[in-house]
Amino acid sequence: MLKALLFDMDGVLVDSTFAIWTSYSTLLKDENVHFSEEYIKKNLARSLRDNLAAFKKEFHIKDYDLMDFSKKTGAIQLDMLKEEKVDINLIKLLEQAKKHNIKCAVATSSTRWRAENILDIIRIRKFFDVVVTAEDVTSHKPAPDVFLHAAKSINVKPEECVVFEDARNGIEAAKAAGMKSIGKLTKYNSMDELERADLIINDFSELNLEKIRELFE
Repeated sequence: MLKALLFDMDGVLVDSTFAIWTSYSTLLKDENVHFSEEYIKKNLARSLRDNLAAFKKEFHIKDYDLMDFSKKTGAIQLDMLKEEKVDINLIKLLEQAKKHNIKCAVATSSTRWRAENILDIIRIRKFFDVVVTAEDVTSHKPAPDVFLHAAKSINVKPEECVVFEDARNGIEAAKAAGMKSIGKLTKYNSMDELERADLIINDFSELNLEKIRELFE
């Protein structure tokens, strides 16, 4: 039985992928780091902690303090996202969930300060019972920890949850958690990358609670 909707944030609740990687490139420009579109596609859903570790190994960047890097890149992102418009169909789904007592949570690889600021900017924080971030768990996606922590925080069982994700790592994390998953297509992913999802959508106009409940039949 469906009792909760768990949402990844970046790429699902907000179209922030371009802003994220632009901010990384801006901060690392003196180190001549360039992120190709292919590289970005391969590394969606990775936490900043894991990104910095990968950048150091792959691009030989210097050591950066995690929170300092987060604050500087986050400031760039927030400025880019300040005029972001929320999908009206997403709002309809969140309102429908609230009406039917379906709990909603954000489960993101973002840092907490950044996640809360973005949710405030796009004015949807009020719809969520809890916001779980990379800082709340030890292992990040594709580990299931962030989704399991979210489910526990709202007192629902993993098998009662549906996860919304835009990345292979996120779908793998949802599967590892024993949850249903819905993959959202963007310009940075493909059907093949989301193939393990129980359902794949182009946008939220294709969804309502009745269709989501069908995943449990």
